[in-house]
Amino acid sequence: MSWRERLGLLGRNQAYAALWGARTVSTLGNWVTLTALLLYLESIGASGLQIGIMLAARELPHLLGPVAGALADRVDQKRVMIGCDLTNSLLIGLILIWLPSFSILVALVAASSLTAALFMPSGKSAVPKLVDQSDLTSANALLGSSTNLSFAVGPVIGAALFAVVGVRGALLLDVLTFLISFSLLLRLPAFGGAATADGAVESLRTTRFVDEVRDGVTFVARHKVARAVAIGMFLGVLFAAIDNVALVFLIRDSLGGPEIALGTALGFYAVMMVLAPLILIRFELFRARPSLILLVGLLLTSAGMFLTGLSPVVAAAVAAYAIAGAGNGLENIGIDTLIGRSVPRDKLGRAFGVVYGPIAIAAGLAALIGGQIVDLTSPSTAFLVAGTGVGVVFLLVWKMLPRELQENR
Repeated sequence: MSWRERLGLLGRNQAYAALWGARTVSTLGNWVTLTALLLYLESIGASGLQIGIMLAARELPHLLGPVAGALADRVDQKRVMIGCDLTNSLLIGLILIWLPSFSILVALVAASSLTAALFMPSGKSAVPKLVDQSDLTSANALLGSSTNLSFAVGPVIGAALFAVVGVRGALLLDVLTFLISFSLLLRLPAFGGAATADGAVESLRTTRFVDEVRDGVTFVARHKVARAVAIGMFLGVLFAAIDNVALVFLIRDSLGGPEIALGTALGFYAVMMVLAPLILIRFELFRARPSLILLVGLLLTSAGMFLTGLSPVVAAAVAAYAIAGAGNGLENIGIDTLIGRSVPRDKLGRAFGVVYGPIAIAAGLAALIGGQIVDLTSPSTAFLVAGTGVGVVFLLVWKMLPRELQENR
């Protein structure tokens, strides 16, 4: 058996492999930077509300998801992704050199997140265009596993770099990952779109671009599967993302864990995000039923969050949080595969943009609400609220998804 055969889809589809590598390495840098910034803010005495504001600034630019999705359907997605990576390398470089005051840091984090928001629909809608429909679940599972592996390793690296060389060392690594991603994206074919690459700007000036954004929102609102996924994602993130604020205070303050314990908790969470998709690939579980993947994921996330809130020691919190990680990994695969299979190709960018864009509001609200819950009650209470809320979302999504998706192969 040749090495290409051993690599499976990555070996026989070089364009997909390039996209896979680019998204994996850039995700690694993202988590290195986020972990280092959280530890940096905590070390200089930032409050839960301030950390919530920083996280909200990181999420709110994704409100432009519907616009970014329409852009992905109109112009060459390769150019969009390359431009976003180069811009992000410059923005993180500014933070690295300047290490500014809190207000300016928040502004730069928001600008970096804006480029990520523009990248997301292009990156996700490119996958169904690079692989056959029969390979779509495996392609999404591979991407989920690799980006989640970056999530597993990234926080540990970020915490270690912060402890050894400070926040600037972590930021430097992030800049390098964006440049590596840029070099890999150069290997992708041109995707074209409704507008040619050379005529993209002129096309956006002369076509009814705003109408296309509106059409994307209308399409998702009327499409049973996309509507259920969009509502489920929004509400799920509204509760689950409370952990983004609460975790650092639970580990460091409530349970008295060292700095590396935060990276360990995030790392084990991500390890389970990796293992869950790999188990799907290895045993072909739920291969034709992404709706079941999504529902099981929501159940595990709910249980993991709730148990984390009840944990009396760091080790128990890490183990419980890992259960939530497995759930999150399954949710991501279920969502991307449901959209990829049920939405026409010419609407994929807009569908992903509309589905993922509004979660910025949810994540921003979760960060602010989570910060207030931590300040007024305790980190444990924040996790209990998160787990209960995601459990309610599971029931809602189960009710909204078409029965045939849950019962038929």
